[in-house]
Amino acid sequence: MKTRSYVLLAIATCLLTWLLSLTGCNSQNSSQSNSSQVAQTSGSSSKLEVINVGHQNGTPGLNLLKARGLLEKRLASQGIRVKWISFQGGPPMMEAMAAGGIDIGNVGNLPPVFAQAAGNPIVYVAATGSNAGAQAIIVPKNSPIKTLADLKGKKLAIQKGTALQYFALKALASAKLTLKDIQPVYLTIPDSTTAFEGGNVDALPIGDPYLASKELNDTVRVLVRGSDVAPQRAFYIATQNFTKNHPDLIKVILEEQRKVEEWAKANPNEVAKVLAEQTKYKPEAWEFALKRRPYFGVFDIKDEFVSEQQQVVDLFYTQKLIRKTFQVKDAIWKSS
Repeated sequence: MKTRSYVLLAIATCLLTWLLSLTGCNSQNSSQSNSSQVAQTSGSSSKLEVINVGHQNGTPGLNLLKARGLLEKRLASQGIRVKWISFQGGPPMMEAMAAGGIDIGNVGNLPPVFAQAAGNPIVYVAATGSNAGAQAIIVPKNSPIKTLADLKGKKLAIQKGTALQYFALKALASAKLTLKDIQPVYLTIPDSTTAFEGGNVDALPIGDPYLASKELNDTVRVLVRGSDVAPQRAFYIATQNFTKNHPDLIKVILEEQRKVEEWAKANPNEVAKVLAEQTKYKPEAWEFALKRRPYFGVFDIKDEFVSEQQQVVDLFYTQKLIRKTFQVKDAIWKSS
């Protein structure tokens, strides 16, 4: 009996060992198959079908490219569509970019500073010419406020996170004032003009075309222009992923933008009509704005521009308006 039991035990052990070896082989084969599948998936890159472009109504720049349809024509042969997404200012565009809803867009100098301060993976890919001449702090024509110094204790609209906030801070500093010396009223750009019209703020930092329309109507007085106290420019900003995966497309977008701006310089009246169709402002306001304050240009990022932006960072960090300092140069696109 004992001998028979040993024999049965030996047979059972052999069977178990054989079964385990089969399972191990199958597991190894399955693992190799899965690894191969993962490697295939990771190595493949899906073809880009849509470029999401952010633009702001009321500014030339990308709006002209949208109106002329040049980018769509350029990319049609590649089967790539262009989706234009409109924003009422730079901050919401940067938020959309951080969420992956925008690939590239055009904003003022401050939105990318806040985005970089928040750790969002953005990249400066190009710059515009100076647009500071298109900004001013205005008061109603009959206002008792005559100079920047008169703003002490008054309500000044502050469009937080926009280039106009930077302009306001620089203007106040030029009169030896800070935010503590005035009553800042934080509003979006559309809400700030409404507040100004309703007399709910005493002074308004604003840009064209609103500024141009008010100057044409002779209903406001200018306390200071941006070009006097805060030289600045707008920037073309993209996500790190887009610059890394599609550098050729960025070059295409910038090339087409340069083309449309060359057309714009030679056709100011047509530009005014195009922009008037996109906004509530009359062509006359746009003609006035473009004639007096041309700010076209698509430039590679120069050291001079980086230095300008770093001054913005330093100012906002010093005044504790951003939590940390950083180097703008770390977010500059290196086109090959």
